[in-house]
Amino acid sequence: MSRFLKKDPVKRAKKHIDRALRELEDGYPDYASQEYEKAANLFLEAAEEDFAVKYFREASYCALESNDHERAANMKIQAADVLLVDGRFDEGGGLYSEASDHLFRKKKVKESTRIASVGILAYLAARSFDTGVNLIRKIDRRISDTSIGKVPTLELARLSVSILCEGGDVPATMLKKAISSAKPRAAEEGLFTFLTESVRIARDTEVVIEWAGKAQDEVQAKTPIEFELRYNCPVPVGVVNYRYSLSNSLSFTKEPAIEQKVVKQDSWLLELMPVISGSGTVGPFSLTLEGENVLVSKMSNSLNFYISRPPSDLSIEISPERVSCGLGDEAILDVTFINDGDGAANNIKVKVELSGGLEISLGSDEKVIEFIGPKERMRFQLFVRGVALGEETVTVNAEGSRKGEEATKSSTVQVA
Repeated sequence: MSRFLKKDPVKRAKKHIDRALRELEDGYPDYASQEYEKAANLFLEAAEEDFAVKYFREASYCALESNDHERAANMKIQAADVLLVDGRFDEGGGLYSEASDHLFRKKKVKESTRIASVGILAYLAARSFDTGVNLIRKIDRRISDTSIGKVPTLELARLSVSILCEGGDVPATMLKKAISSAKPRAAEEGLFTFLTESVRIARDTEVVIEWAGKAQDEVQAKTPIEFELRYNCPVPVGVVNYRYSLSNSLSFTKEPAIEQKVVKQDSWLLELMPVISGSGTVGPFSLTLEGENVLVSKMSNSLNFYISRPPSDLSIEISPERVSCGLGDEAILDVTFINDGDGAANNIKVKVELSGGLEISLGSDEKVIEFIGPKERMRFQLFVRGVALGEETVTVNAEGSRKGEEATKSSTVQVA
């Protein structure tokens, strides 16, 4: 029975944990770190990956208590390696990033840069694209004033970020060279294989926004416009996530109905409403596509155009349409200007034309209306006097500031 317990790695690991706790109580965190590392390796031998990660991290924390940042980094790297082999890329990326900080603190810049680059690749594989972009910017700031030479894994990380996150067009030869130059450690091989295959496919994947119909340089506000979003990929994939960018002058009236279909190509209709005049931009759209053993993030193009003001719809009502008055007497007409359009009518020139038997008895025959808003009405009264017997005509004409913005209405006045 004792020989059986001696061979059981979990039992042996627990003994090392007990020793580590005693070393901590006695004030020896460096020795405790070594005991935790032995426990972690035994848990790894027993295929207890979660416990292995836990005690590699405990070993790292104890090393930090002894101010041994290099050992702390190595323990976190071993924990991250376990996570990587288990396919838990996001957690592994976090530990690689922390290990990089410890190594940089000890001025091991090249080692720090390489392990951070592995962290970037892990974040990209886990779809944490923003975190990967932020980490590469952090590295670039760190090494901007150093001369560490070429770090192949960093070059691969840069190209991967460019292709997967920024829609970069990277030559195939450049990508091939970067992949062959970055030599993975044994624990990193699965990550490198998965990610580099995704990057290759992403480079050959097309995500495009096009006009659904004739392309336009100018559209009218308040008038729906349609676009087509489509992708074409060398392998069957499905959309697992998407993000889009629209200018503030646009809003969706119909968002794309993106379904989880695993196909090589697919497309969706986008219907947008220009809400205010000015410049308009649709895109870029970012699609995250997933297939068998591949994860692709690809950014589309963007389309720019000008949004003109929405049209007005100007009309005139005159009431009554027929009226009688005596010779020398006044007739009063109610004139209403109506804008049924979605856009405002501005600087409307109003002109009243009278037949020979009538004259304006109050005011003038011309005026300017500065503004009639959409769906608004404006009313004023027109006073005319009969100066000759017969059937006379009052005609009101309104002409807006835009081409074709005009309305005319007439009324009959019987002077008896």
